[in-house]
Amino acid sequence: MTRDDRAAIARSLAEAEEGTTGRIGVRIVPDRGVDAFERAKREFERAGLHRHPEQNAVLILVAPKARRFAIVGDRALHGNVGDAFWRDVVSDTEPYFARGALLDGIVHAVSRAGEALRAHFPDAAPQEAR
Repeated sequence: MTRDDRAAIARSLAEAEEGTTGRIGVRIVPDRGVDAFERAKREFERAGLHRHPEQNAVLILVAPKARRFAIVGDRALHGNVGDAFWRDVVSDTEPYFARGALLDGIVHAVSRAGEALRAHFPDAAPQEAR
């Protein structure tokens, strides 16, 4: 990932979190032999997302060398969107990664997570007030 790629991801995170109380994290790991879902759960906790008071955080983990990715959502968000949402996000995102468009895939997954967070956890306070 280039510096510009990382900046684009940061912008997509800021846009996705705008208007919601939820939080989204992205981890890109260099591992070749990784169980993306298990690693995503560990990274979710390592990032402290499990301590978010509304239990509405998301972590997207991408392991490009392993050609794997996973998305993990906390309890409250999962309770609102259910398994079908996560399957849809994975299904929608897979083609980006399959064609090597890592950045576009990450931005897409972040955007989808943001849509769900805004729909179920809108932020009544302006972003600047935080």
